[in-house]
Amino acid sequence: MAAKVTEEECNLTPCDELIRIGQCRFTVSDLERMEKIVADKLNFKSKAITALTFLHLYHQIAQLLPLTLSLEKLEAQLKACLCRITFSLAKPSVLALALLMQGIEAVHSEDMLEIAYHIQKHLKIGDGELLLWSERVALCLSDYASPECSKPDHRRLQWIVSRRTAQNLHSYRNVPELVP
Repeated sequence: MAAKVTEEECNLTPCDELIRIGQCRFTVSDLERMEKIVADKLNFKSKAITALTFLHLYHQIAQLLPLTLSLEKLEAQLKACLCRITFSLAKPSVLALALLMQGIEAVHSEDMLEIAYHIQKHLKIGDGELLLWSERVALCLSDYASPECSKPDHRRLQWIVSRRTAQNLHSYRNVPELVP
């Protein structure tokens, strides 16, 4: 349910594949029925507010100026940061603002910096908190840009299982790639 709310449709793993890999003893219709029950109990209707949501909002505000930042680059930087567990502790609004500030500092725009400052004050984000996460973002992005870091090639992830696990999977389905 969380993946359906936060991920794009093309990035979702099909339910039947999840059930097969998880070796569960229920069907896709059972899973959909359980999902509906949980959604009804929790009154689950709204979309999740994530750092990406805030990043899009901040980017739209910053677009009012002639000099704009690349949204694609900001999204890629956000993905790089979110690959580290420490960034799960950050408030989404603070993380997105820290990323925006990094982009603004890179283009040296005083007008954009002023807009970011107003966003910070409007959201009541403390200077210390923003500075802490800005430093962590800068460190993460410098590590990510280093030659030692191998960047992903944007291929779809593949399940790699041991031979023992592969033998336990249902034989009527295709078996994922095996570990040598």
